[in-house]
Amino acid sequence: MRNRRRRGSALALWTTCVLFLQANAVRAALISVASEALTGKPVPDFQAETLDGKRIQFSELRGQAVVVNFFASWCPVCQAENPQLRQLQAELAGHGVRFLGVLVDSVETPETVDEARKALARDPLPYPVVLMNDTVRGAFQYEGFPATYFVRSDGVFTTTLLGYHPLEKLASVAGQLQLTTSTDAAAAIPGAKATLSQTSAHPPWEKAPWLALVPRAWKQWHPLVVHFPIVLLLLEAGVVVFYCCRPSENIERLSRLLLWFAVLSFGPAIYTGLNDVGSDLGPGWAFWNGLRDRLGHLFLFRSSVSLHVFLVLLCLLISTVRLVWRVRSRERALNGRQRAVFLVSTALGLWMLLGAGQVGGAISHR
Repeated sequence: MRNRRRRGSALALWTTCVLFLQANAVRAALISVASEALTGKPVPDFQAETLDGKRIQFSELRGQAVVVNFFASWCPVCQAENPQLRQLQAELAGHGVRFLGVLVDSVETPETVDEARKALARDPLPYPVVLMNDTVRGAFQYEGFPATYFVRSDGVFTTTLLGYHPLEKLASVAGQLQLTTSTDAAAAIPGAKATLSQTSAHPPWEKAPWLALVPRAWKQWHPLVVHFPIVLLLLEAGVVVFYCCRPSENIERLSRLLLWFAVLSFGPAIYTGLNDVGSDLGPGWAFWNGLRDRLGHLFLFRSSVSLHVFLVLLCLLISTVRLVWRVRSRERALNGRQRAVFLVSTALGLWMLLGAGQVGGAISHR
């Protein structure tokens, strides 16, 4: 009877995990992808109000190519992209290309509009910024932020870039704009042409494979170290299930040790993640900048980064509680009445882990 209960508990844990894997995907606001859904379609006319109260009619911009960027004032990825848009705007300013910013706070988070006005007054963008409204949303078939729309001089969409994209990609798509009637867009912009050539550059490890073992920048550390808590928690769950089927003192000790390492590995994973976010938020200690930014937007679930951080913290909390439980109860946590509760908490922690991984991966990949 005891063996049958053990097998039943183990089967319930793994069935729960499988069901979690089949759950619907979380839609992320910040997915980096080039979309052709609007390419070739005319931009409907719309009217919007700038931050200083002026009215802009989009039809007034006809005859000029336009780059339209949707952003949120509190979005770290948007702030990371702004310097690149500034640089691109400086390169294209003399070639008949207009830039327009669309602040989505007015629709997504109205309570942040006043603070956004003050921030943009202190550090204004070199192009007009309008508040998003329903007509703007409809004209661009708004999906999320950041998003950059490229409109030819005849008022027709070209490629749309959703999520964060480097300057090379922005310049590459800008090269498709109809800047003049007689010359190609990329040829008309020497700066953009030079940047475009960089997009075809091959990674250094294609010529020297061992260079792949040398991190090129600090930002590469988070994608590396984040795999440790993932692998360790999955291994620990597997060992716990094995213990339920075949109890052994050594197996119990191994599962406890794996849980220790898993909880400890959250430290460098969280540190590097906050450092990555903070490195795009101005001067100072990047980790501290990232920590303040994430605490300030912890419950702003419209942001994929905030949702990712929240799920990670839930997973860490559950894992820490389980670790304290194991330290205090030892093998009793995996036997008797406590076992069912411990298995459920393990499954719940894995659910948070899978959700955090899914949202985190969707920030960079579809």
